[in-house]
Amino acid sequence: MKDNIPYPIFEKISIEINSYCNRSCSFCTRTLDNREKVRMPEELVHKVLYELAAIKYNGRIAFHFFNEVFTDNRIFSFFEKCKELGLNNYLVTNGDFLKKHIVERLKTYNIKEFALSIYDWKTEEEFQEKCNYFLEELKLRDHNWEFYIIKGGDNFGNRAGYVSHKEETLSLPLTAACSKIENKIDIRYDGSVVMCCLDYYAIHKIGDINKDNIIDIWYGDIRQKQISDLRKGLRKNYNLCSKCSDYIVEINK
Repeated sequence: MKDNIPYPIFEKISIEINSYCNRSCSFCTRTLDNREKVRMPEELVHKVLYELAAIKYNGRIAFHFFNEVFTDNRIFSFFEKCKELGLNNYLVTNGDFLKKHIVERLKTYNIKEFALSIYDWKTEEEFQEKCNYFLEELKLRDHNWEFYIIKGGDNFGNRAGYVSHKEETLSLPLTAACSKIENKIDIRYDGSVVMCCLDYYAIHKIGDINKDNIIDIWYGDIRQKQISDLRKGLRKNYNLCSKCSDYIVEINK
């Protein structure tokens, strides 16, 4: 890692342990793609965890990207490995696989943040009913993690132009900084480290954990240029960013 770091280490990292999700949602890029179903090798997941432990990383680690983590039965062993290494986790799930015994098991790990995405609702009443089930039956707020519900559905953004259900009202290319690229890093199931969580196809790839240390990738020349450009509002330099209306930050000129 470089001695004079130009920006802080990421607060969150997502490692996509497998490529599969049990849902097909209209607002998700994955729905439009016949994605291969593969799992990231366990040794590659462990490689990143050991690299993070080596620097005493105190941020939060998740095992999702465009997948559902509970479609991979290794998820518990990865939480266990994080606990062994003194690393903290955050969890994002659609809730389809959650049962009382699973929640009881999850609370034994170092999960500091628990995000539940509720997608399949048509009315506010139905949304609230689903929320109540998870809160009353599974007691998801009764544990040490920070729990919150993501109100998903077609109200999501345009996924950097990959989905067309949301009509964009802003003129393109957009000119704005991004509030996400500086505090999070995402790794696809094949080991590609991508620009952000919307870079589904690794168009703006910044590295590969099969070859390099995750910390060196974060402070590498490609990432440094991305951050420098987006601080200036130069979304036009990146195909995805030029069409993405998420994480807009006004540029003071």
